[in-house]
Amino acid sequence: MSFRQLLTLGSTAILLVGYAAQAADYISGAAVVLPVFEAVYAEVAAQSDIPILLPTSIPDEALRESEEGQDAPFFVSTEMADANQYEVNLDAIEGCVGAGYCNFGVMGAERITADTESVDDRYAYYLDPDYQPTLRSDEPISEVELSGGITGIFIPWILGANYSTAKVYWEQDGICYYVGIRGPVSRAIIVDIANSMIENQEFSVEE
Repeated sequence: MSFRQLLTLGSTAILLVGYAAQAADYISGAAVVLPVFEAVYAEVAAQSDIPILLPTSIPDEALRESEEGQDAPFFVSTEMADANQYEVNLDAIEGCVGAGYCNFGVMGAERITADTESVDDRYAYYLDPDYQPTLRSDEPISEVELSGGITGIFIPWILGANYSTAKVYWEQDGICYYVGIRGPVSRAIIVDIANSMIENQEFSVEE
């Protein structure tokens, strides 16, 4: 079985697990942790109190071309995890650890507090007429409908000195989750990954 087949294994079952239980009060993390994520999942879980969401599928269009002789289509790493946030890097080569030349994506979460900057404020400069990047996506900043009736915010890519990361942000249980792919990728690709993360949830019922 190929790695890409492993990525999609069990997606249908996860969807049923995630949304059949309407009585669930909060998420407790990913229902399925694929082998590529296992080591980083354990590392982040040991440091963060935030439920960790991970995808079970990533579109091939999001992946960088593998190096010759490389067995896996991508690798994961983390350099940021504490009680109130975490971030997982999607790396094209082993040992990249989020470096710009070899990192192609990111996913993570941050607990929302009174001091948390809103997504609108964070990307307000995109709408400033004086801000003129070298190139920008034809797709605008927009709301997107995600699995489970969740509304997210899509942030398109721009090209300045380098390509930025196109992202989707959404809120669950007072936590802002996000996922992004670097480079000229479409909203549909980012939404697919976000939906995979949302559908791959394990729920806990508050006593």
